[in-house]
Amino acid sequence: MRILGADVRDLTATGGGGTVVALDERGDVAASAHVDGLTAFAREVVKLSAGEPFLLAVDIPVVSPGGPLAKRRVDRFLQRRLGVKWPGPSPGPPAPVSGTDLLASLATAGQPCLPYPDRDRRQAGLAEAHPEVTAKALLWEGSAAASATQLPDRDLLLRAVEPPSYRSSRLSREDWPPRWTAVDAAVRALASSPGFDLRPVREALQRAVTVEAVERAATLLDAILVAGTARRYLEEPERCAFAGERETGYVILPADDLLRRVALREPGRSVERPPLFPQASLQQRLAGRAVLRPLELIGLPGRAQHFEATFEPPPLYEFDNLDEMLWWKHCRHLDGPEIPADGLRELLVRLDGTPDAATGMKLVRSRHKTLSFRFEPPNSWRTRVPPRDGKTYPFRVLRAIYEAGRG
Repeated sequence: MRILGADVRDLTATGGGGTVVALDERGDVAASAHVDGLTAFAREVVKLSAGEPFLLAVDIPVVSPGGPLAKRRVDRFLQRRLGVKWPGPSPGPPAPVSGTDLLASLATAGQPCLPYPDRDRRQAGLAEAHPEVTAKALLWEGSAAASATQLPDRDLLLRAVEPPSYRSSRLSREDWPPRWTAVDAAVRALASSPGFDLRPVREALQRAVTVEAVERAATLLDAILVAGTARRYLEEPERCAFAGERETGYVILPADDLLRRVALREPGRSVERPPLFPQASLQQRLAGRAVLRPLELIGLPGRAQHFEATFEPPPLYEFDNLDEMLWWKHCRHLDGPEIPADGLRELLVRLDGTPDAATGMKLVRSRHKTLSFRFEPPNSWRTRVPPRDGKTYPFRVLRAIYEAGRG
């Protein structure tokens, strides 16, 4: 799958500048192009993808049910949690493009896309990422506090990290030296981030002697940052966070354990999920994602039935080890098919990165009203995971048992 990134904030239907980059297999910038207008943008994306499936990262809201100017739930949440804001579309003519405009333009150019990444890498899709958020996450990763787990209130330190401000409206557009030094400072601050090839930006700055040339270098930097985020999301999902929901708006960002906990600490989903009763609903929810078989030979009237679901590939999750139990609200989906939580009674999982990681271990639904599981037997877990150490552990779900009504 080809990885592309684009800065399209200033793009309009009839003009406005934007930058598109394509990454190679190592994550280096293989090609870049400056485009003017939506049609030129779509044409360049089709050219760079060369007929192959691609993931295109863009720095505007892709999914925004309330319109391009609406403040989404994920925007408010991330800006409050991380202390970083990204500029939204400017009202008034000429109107900047929206995610719907991008999807329509690409479809017209013969390249329909999903409004979110396709984990199977079979269909072209968009990925929303913001360079300000990515830059802050990368600065945090390189900080001393990121690895100093003994420091108190590290979430406050994370919030205090200031991303580079190289496209601020406070910088004079008439005087290019301040803008040049701002972009150069951003490149130097982020230069040590693995997976982000900033060499083309440095080369562009070496030739930039006008405000317009510096602005193109800045848009190139934005395009590379979002493209690198998309690549990491596909290659190393455990080092990213998918904040928000595909249906109501989302943002993808690089993230370590702490940043994931901060970025994904959102209250319950805003989209109602259909219940898994009756049995037909369970089969429909898991179709194509799992092999389902009944555990009882005969279904008795008035009694729930139990079904075993085996997933392929095994879904990858992670959990925060905060208690003697595993709380589902402190679990995050990283890769593979997503598991419906309704009717979930038991899990057989494999802990990654622990002694005897190949051994499957059982989790049984607890009696708490909030969905949680107890370790069964407790000693089998405690020999592998110290209780309440506050760390994050990845695990793969080998098997799940559901309870469903007849029908």
